[in-house]
This record gives sequence, C-alpha cells and structure tokens, in this order.
Amino acid sequence: MTDDAATIRGRATAVLNAVHALRAASTDDRAAWLAEAAVTLKLHARQAGPELSEATGLTTPMVDWASDTTLDTIRQDTLLALARKASLEGGQSSGPITMLAVVLAGNVFTASVRSIVVPLLLGVSVLVKASSKEITFPTMLRDALRRTNATLGAAIDIVAFPGGDAGCETALVERAEAVSVYGSDETVGAMASRVGHASLIPHGHGVSVAYCNTVALGDAQRSDTMANLSLDICAYDQRGCLSPQLVFIEAATERSARDFAVRLAEEGLDPMSQTLPRGPLPASVGAEQTQWRGVAEVEGTLIRGKSYGLAIRSAQAVRWSPGYRNVSIVPVRTIDEAFGAIEPMGATLKCIGADLASISEVRARLRESRVLSAYACILGSMQTPALDAPADGLPIWHGLLRP
Repeated sequence: MTDDAATIRGRATAVLNAVHALRAASTDDRAAWLAEAAVTLKLHARQAGPELSEATGLTTPMVDWASDTTLDTIRQDTLLALARKASLEGGQSSGPITMLAVVLAGNVFTASVRSIVVPLLLGVSVLVKASSKEITFPTMLRDALRRTNATLGAAIDIVAFPGGDAGCETALVERAEAVSVYGSDETVGAMASRVGHASLIPHGHGVSVAYCNTVALGDAQRSDTMANLSLDICAYDQRGCLSPQLVFIEAATERSARDFAVRLAEEGLDPMSQTLPRGPLPASVGAEQTQWRGVAEVEGTLIRGKSYGLAIRSAQAVRWSPGYRNVSIVPVRTIDEAFGAIEPMGATLKCIGADLASISEVRARLRESRVLSAYACILGSMQTPALDAPADGLPIWHGLLRP
C-alpha cells in the first residue's frame, strides 16, 4: 500500500476534525475504550500469528509473546495512572496539542502501541506513517480502536509511502503540532530538516546494556538471572533499542566470565531457543554476524549456539553486534568500571537492565550522570516497558502537552 500526498492530506484533515469529539469524552471513557481495544487486538493478533510472523520476520511464538506482553500493559488502571501523572508533572500546561504525526520504524512491531495509545488517552488525534517493512500490526491496532468506539477510531489513521518522499512527508506533518519520529539518526535528521527541531520528538538510534553483580551470579540467584537475561536477549530477536548488546558482569577473571557465558548458553539461551525460536536471519545480517563472530574468535572467546553467539571481550574492546542474539559478555571488577565503559555511550544509551541487588545503585548512577539519559529496569523486563516508562530520558507524554 502506497498513499499519495492528496490521500495523506485527506486523512490528516479527518483525524484533526475528530479531535473535538475525542476531547468531549472524559479521560475515564478514553481509558476504558483503549483498554477494551487492547483486549480485542490481543485476540486478533493471536489469530493472525502466522500473518504477523511473515510480516515481521519473527517466529509465531515470538509474535504471540510480544503481542501479549505489550497489550497486557494497556489496562484501564495503568492508563488512568498515566493520565494523572501527566497532569501532575505537566506543570502549567495549557492542554494537549491537537494532532500528532508519528513516523514508525520497522524493527519492533509493537512499538506502535505506546506511540498511538498515549496521545489518544490524552485527547490528541494521531496520523501514523507505518514502516514500509511492517504495516500489518499498526493497521490491526487502528481497526481494533475503530471497532471499539467510533469516536476513538475516527481520531487515528495510518498512511504508507516510501521514506524520503518530500511531498508525502510534507503532507504528513503540515497540520501536526508535533512529529514523533522512530528510526535511524538519518531518518530523524531528514524529518528535522522538514519540520524543524521545535516540534520534533526524536527517537533515533539507541542501544541498551545489562549489568549483573556477584550476587546475581551466585548459586541462589543464578537460575533467575540466566532466565531473565536470556529473555531480554532473545525478545524481538534483539532487534530493538531496548535489547541488551553488552552484558557487564562482576567477574574476577576471564575464566569466570567464560563460565558465566557457558551457563548462560546452556541454562538460558538454549532453552529459550525452544520457547521463543529465532526468526530467519536476513542475508545482510548474516554477513555482519559472520564478521562479528570472526573478530570475536580472534580477539577473545566465542561461544556459538544454533541461534546465538556470545563473545567475551574486555571493556576496552567492546564492539556492537548486528543483533539477532549476538551478545558481548564484558567482565568488570566493579560497577565503577562498568560505568566507565557505559558513560561514553551518552544519549545513545536507552536502558540498563540490572539484577535486583544492583538496581538501586544503577538508578543512582544514572541520576548522577550528566551525559546519560537512560532508565534502569529489572532484568527480564527490558523488552516489556511499563506504559509510563520514559522515552529517551523524557516522559512518554513529552511533546503532547502545550507549555
């Protein structure tokens, strides 16, 4: 499906005209409608598992897990809590903007949920440019909203066109008060050149890491650590910005780091490969994976599985992987050493997953940092952010309320 500029302008006008009815409804009503639509979509996504699998390149079990865990966060209580939080922390806002344009990326298909649900909850109409790689799930979400309530459904629509089409991009954004852009830094930069930085809400390239201290690696916690870390690595086949590419572990020697990697492979990633199998490896990623693994073998230690690779590397020799369950295990002596390697990532860092014993310290370090804007969460939840989790260091409602 490809839309032209005239079609895009027509849909923009329609969703903008629908905002008055959307705001005439109470926040309670909007929250109830959104929660009901999430239940409907969850059922339909299950039924459409094979179709979504083909569209996303993920296996059907992975699609089912991703749909379920994402839509389970869209409940009336969490929606109302977010609305109250936005109202309290929004300060002297003069109210929500009228319309948001959203440019979606294609790597994590459920990213459309928060980007659409949150503005609708606050009374903002939404026009979405779906990724050319994946339009199936956003369309299912729109249709679920429309089936649930006509007022809600009229305030959201989807368009699709090739990236870089200046005429279509102009039509997408010209009536929007803000533009939320997900994708590469190049995509964000190109959109910024068209709309200006004042109304842009950028969500560019990002990476995430995990941290485990000695308590998490001990016998009492090891099983949970392996399971939770493996889920974070395997979810979405490590394609999203919340996927950990580096795992910092407190380890005295390289041998202890290798022991950890072997256990992660045998106790975590191998079983997870059965529960949530990896999807087909794209040819371009296959070439990157071969190169990454080859360097890892030469410079350090590589543990291979049928669908994963674990490289043991020093904090001074970190290399980003191509994703798809290729991860570097980085032994450090202290959390100070870990943050010494993390700090240079700056604003690119999105999230740090940490074990229960470390999470408070990690959060404290992030608050103290002048260059990091990431947030911290418990291992096992990196890929299932709460509805009100921040985005790029800012509240999820950033840009949706007028100052």
